[in-house]
Amino acid sequence: MIALHVEVPYASFRKSYARSFAETYPFPPPATVYGMLLSYVGEYFRACHVGVKLAFAYKQQPRIATTLRKLSRYKYGVASKQSKVGNAPDYIETLCNIEFICWVDSSSEKKTRARSLEQRLIEAIQSPEQITRTGLVCLGLSDDTVNDVSLIKSIQGKWHWLNPSNTGQIELPIWVDHVGSYHTRWQRFDFEVSPSLIVSNPSIEKFIEIIDPR
Repeated sequence: MIALHVEVPYASFRKSYARSFAETYPFPPPATVYGMLLSYVGEYFRACHVGVKLAFAYKQQPRIATTLRKLSRYKYGVASKQSKVGNAPDYIETLCNIEFICWVDSSSEKKTRARSLEQRLIEAIQSPEQITRTGLVCLGLSDDTVNDVSLIKSIQGKWHWLNPSNTGQIELPIWVDHVGSYHTRWQRFDFEVSPSLIVSNPSIEKFIEIIDPR
């Protein structure tokens, strides 16, 4: 198990059901964080490290700002509409000051590669010149650039847990079907309002498993 410090100045995670107003999820979805980790190690096959488990703690709850930016509305196969009204300025919600710890546990990972995601992340951080990727490391959209991904040996200060809970008030996607929605999977979470000192690795109930449902 490894712990990573991740810091992103701003990013937008458009809710699946958002239409005219691009609402954002209040936290980066685990599916998006998993995708960012794959990008970091230069992996293009999304199901490569299914079975990996992730846990999260935040420095603070990210703030939501409303910004005016270009919004794409017709992504798939509507060329005529896309060229005329597809890319137009509109108001969207943006998360600001995103800083969290992500624990990565590869003990239950389905082995489709010789090295686990944990091992590949350590190698990518310690020897970045050996990694081949396209573009920058982003958390979601291509302009939501990640400031920092680093290994943590000792955790300083107090952090807020994001706990998986079947009765939680926050629903986030843990696997996204990018073509339709049939295979998209969700998980509910509770955000601990009161921060706490973290003196050991997370307990098993704080982890969620990344699973390809197909």
